[in-house]
Amino acid sequence: IKVKGSDRDTVTVAGEEGDNPPKEEPWETPLKTTVVDVEVGEFRGHKVSVWDLLHSQYIPEENRKELLELYEAGELTLEQVKTVVSTIVTKAAAARAEQTSPVGGPGAELTGTEAEPTPLQGD
Repeated sequence: IKVKGSDRDTVTVAGEEGDNPPKEEPWETPLKTTVVDVEVGEFRGHKVSVWDLLHSQYIPEENRKELLELYEAGELTLEQVKTVVSTIVTKAAAARAEQTSPVGGPGAELTGTEAEPTPLQGD
């Protein structure tokens, strides 16, 4: 059994490397080679491929599938996908930052106004 398992592993590895290098669809290549500058979250200061943005935590799976289907079908251009993905990532990152920081966003003024009487009451 050990010999058989070893043979199978060798065949599998050799088969994967030799026969089909990476299983990349032709339409995937432009997504992987086109880079964007998105100044949010962990992407700040880095050029990121559209593919990596599509598969980041900021893009919900349903959106990713829909965008990939539309792009693959030719209904969206690479430029459109790039714009949509960048916008989603930027908005999602901004929304996250707003949730985690106590001050910021449209509610900041309201929070500031509400917070002013509190210290006076405490004195």
